[in-house]
Amino acid sequence: MVLQQFYKFILITIILLSVTHQKGFSSEIRYTKLDSILSEYDAYLEDFIKEREVPGVAIAIVVNNQVEYIKGFGVKKVGEKDSIGIHSVFRIASVSKGFASVLAGLLVKNGVLNWDDKVIKYLPDFTLKDSTATKELAIRHILSHTSGLVPHAYDNLIEANLSFDTIIKRLNEVNVIGPMGEHYGYQNTVYSLIGEIIQSATNKKYTDLLNESLIQPLGMNDVSFSKIELIDAKNRTYPHIKLNGHWKPTEVRESYYNVPPAAGINASIYDMAYWLRGLLGGAPDIISTDIIEEVSKPMVNTPRERRRFGSNNRLQYAAYGMGFRIFDYAGYKMIFHSGGVQGYFSQLAFLPKYKIGIVTLQNARFRNNFIYKFIDLYFNLDQDQILEEAE
Repeated sequence: MVLQQFYKFILITIILLSVTHQKGFSSEIRYTKLDSILSEYDAYLEDFIKEREVPGVAIAIVVNNQVEYIKGFGVKKVGEKDSIGIHSVFRIASVSKGFASVLAGLLVKNGVLNWDDKVIKYLPDFTLKDSTATKELAIRHILSHTSGLVPHAYDNLIEANLSFDTIIKRLNEVNVIGPMGEHYGYQNTVYSLIGEIIQSATNKKYTDLLNESLIQPLGMNDVSFSKIELIDAKNRTYPHIKLNGHWKPTEVRESYYNVPPAAGINASIYDMAYWLRGLLGGAPDIISTDIIEEVSKPMVNTPRERRRFGSNNRLQYAAYGMGFRIFDYAGYKMIFHSGGVQGYFSQLAFLPKYKIGIVTLQNARFRNNFIYKFIDLYFNLDQDQILEEAE
């Protein structure tokens, strides 16, 4: 009996020793290689924040449907000691676009919408300068930035805080400069037509349906959609700009809250960790993999983006799907998006085949290699310390 108890003790000890302490929320057995990668990455981040003296950043990493790393660095507001935590709220800017395309995908899957539905089916008073373009503009075109309109049409009116209704009525003044479905021209106004289409098709406000269908089911409890809600949040970060070589807190701008599908979401890194997990297939009852595959399918090649987003000269291919960019990074297919408004910058990247992803939120815009550094470490790529700024 004593001998049996001894053997039982040895067996339990061996099992316990095989399980390492976990970062984040993971409940699965950890592997030494991943621990080593995350440890090296964590040290890199600590050194970066200290050496560059930047305000702050929050980062989450998902591996095999588990949030394996989640942490805040720096402070919410320069000059104060309140540090960034996992529930500190940021503006995520254009990373909001992925939420709009996935929500549209849910409605397509449920037969409410079709990717090739024409905009005028839902917005009969909508017009463009070209009558043929008015008739042919489809959901697929607005979500892939292939409307044929000049890039960034009426971003200036968004930044002037005009109402979205006022802005879209002026789209009939904008030149169509390329073939629809083929010509890439990044948009915020045109992209946000999806919100009006969804409201027309469902009789529900875009943000209400987004909250009901994705935000709450995924457990993203820090999300909001307005300047007032961000300012009123007890655990919020402050935007920063650089003046005379020093970071200074600045006011939260109202602009881009008037286009929620394009750039209107506030969220914490905790929220974004679970969004990323959903994108990687970790919540199939909420977001099915066929939706992710559809929105991350290349719709139009964007070769010029290789220079703008490239790091270490490893981007071999660049395209846009619907709400997401598609890159070939050193031979690995990576789905990506970034976003920036004054004082905030965010990036999200995931590699579906390898079940890994990373999201970063910053309360200042500064050059960094956070996304690529992790991927390089994970795949043991040569480490070139070339910093590129994604926009």
